[in-house]
Amino acid sequence: MVDTTSAQGRTQSGAGGSVADTVARFRQRFLERIAAGNFELPLLPEVATRVMSATQDENCDAKKLSEMIHRDAALAGHVLRVANSPLYAPTVPIVSLQQAVSRLGMKKIREISLLVACQAKVFRVPGFDAALRAIFKHCIAAAAYAQEIARMRRWNVEESFLCGLLHDAGKPVLLQLLADVQKEMKIGVEAGLVDDVFDEMHGSVGSRLVESWKLPERVAETIACHHRPQDAASAGQSAMMTNLADDLAHFAVGPRAVTEEAVRSHPMLVPLNVYREELDQLIAKKSNVTAAAESLL
Repeated sequence: MVDTTSAQGRTQSGAGGSVADTVARFRQRFLERIAAGNFELPLLPEVATRVMSATQDENCDAKKLSEMIHRDAALAGHVLRVANSPLYAPTVPIVSLQQAVSRLGMKKIREISLLVACQAKVFRVPGFDAALRAIFKHCIAAAAYAQEIARMRRWNVEESFLCGLLHDAGKPVLLQLLADVQKEMKIGVEAGLVDDVFDEMHGSVGSRLVESWKLPERVAETIACHHRPQDAASAGQSAMMTNLADDLAHFAVGPRAVTEEAVRSHPMLVPLNVYREELDQLIAKKSNVTAAAESLL
């Protein structure tokens, strides 16, 4: 569910029509646009795309990468800010991009560049600032929890981080589409009246976004199935991990209320083979995860 009540006014009916008729027409058009794939998928900034590509090139060194990031002043500043945040917790302050690359490594710089790009280009829809701020905060927390679970299971930590960070990336895409359909039909419909569509479709829309960025197929499948891990053909474990990380993030920072009791009885604990001691460790990280998420807003 997407809480956008602060950004939207009351539903306004069209001329001569009831509110119910207006909502029905809006829902039909909204669903038609989704089914046809008639919506805009945000593009990553050029420098961020080049950085992500370069970090996978074994011939790229710290000097070359730092010079590349320097070409985008906003990205450079944000990379340093994130590198010094509680999410990465450096033992001493990182004062230069070359130092950040050398100390954190290529994989972490790739993570940071994608995180910065998402904050700047994806989780931004005019009129929905408060809602998307809460969603992005939740996604950072989910990324932090996902990588912790991956470390416990000795899985791919970087891929798990991406799954957590991007699991709700379909929501801002759908919010932009909602705004576009409102403008097209010249009517105002509260986003809350299509919450069920957001709940049902944000995974598949987010998966399409990740595919358009040419990220790993397992990440796209995980995002598509993170609410229904049983539907994942080849990324079942990753989808279960993201499902648990999602609820842990709600437990830590919201926006949906999840109690510790609910976390301790989570349906993914048994199939993921998470022991009680490991779950205790995850729950104990709540304050650290919250601080990391808040530091990046």
